Amino acid sequence: MSQRRGSYTNAYIDGNTVRKTAPQRQRPDVQRRTRQVRREHSASRKALPVNGTAVFFMGMVSLACIFMCVLYLNVQSGISAARTSISSLKNQINTVQSQNDALNYSINSYIDTDYIYNTAKKELGMKQAGEDQIVTYHSSDSGYMVQYGDIPVK
Repeated sequence: MSQRRGSYTNAYIDGNTVRKTAPQRQRPDVQRRTRQVRREHSASRKALPVNGTAVFFMGMVSLACIFMCVLYLNVQSGISAARTSISSLKNQINTVQSQNDALNYSINSYIDTDYIYNTAKKELGMKQAGEDQIVTYHSSDSGYMVQYGDIPVK
């Protein structure tokens, strides 16, 4: 069974083997058309004339692109240097904080609260505050508080 489409012929063969068919020859008018198309294609591939303004414009565009690339690389190196600086500063902060914590711990270990309490009671005559003397104040802020006046009594 065969079916014809355009200038090509497709042959369908029933069975489990495919027989080789002879290739069809192109007709002479098709060969002439393909040669003509090839000639037109090769003629269209010729270089177009370029004038001086186009060359100048392309040169300026190329210089602008190179300038922008250099600026981009400069900005990238600045960002990289800033990141390195930030990293070293963070390491310094961590070192100073750990030294500060160690110093604070050593200072607090030298303070004897019992000695302070006994000195305040015996030598200075201070007394423990009573329940009626203690006024509590609840702050909405978790930071420190500065008192500018007396706390009102309920």
